[in-house]
Amino acid sequence: MTACVPAVLAAGASRGRAVSLRCTYVPRDPFAVMLELPGDAAADGLRWYCARDLLQSGLRRPSGEGDVRVWPPCRRGGREEVRVLLRDGFGSFLLEVPAQPLRNWLVRTWEAVAPGQEDDWSDWDAWLLSLLDG
Repeated sequence: MTACVPAVLAAGASRGRAVSLRCTYVPRDPFAVMLELPGDAAADGLRWYCARDLLQSGLRRPSGEGDVRVWPPCRRGGREEVRVLLRDGFGSFLLEVPAQPLRNWLVRTWEAVAPGQEDDWSDWDAWLLSLLDG
């Protein structure tokens, strides 16, 4: 399940640049979500994987550490925006993301795999075999 959420790539004191943040959730990997800045925002497109819970808690309080951090919505220009910081080995991207589309997408992920039922969707045997084979 994928949603492209409009966002603004913050650029210092300037107004920033409109980008699309692609949010993907796959029930067979129920704990994780993928956040992607497609090629229009970064030369080849960039991906980050983080816990679905991190995004959810970021809607209420500052969450995350390391490569993905999320700050709860604040009002800006008449709308609620969530701040998302994405880092990689080359730099960092601060995004201003409208809160409601992000909330709506997260609700759909919770409808697909309810909280506390993630283990039921995980194939732990396949995961263990991939570790042993790798």
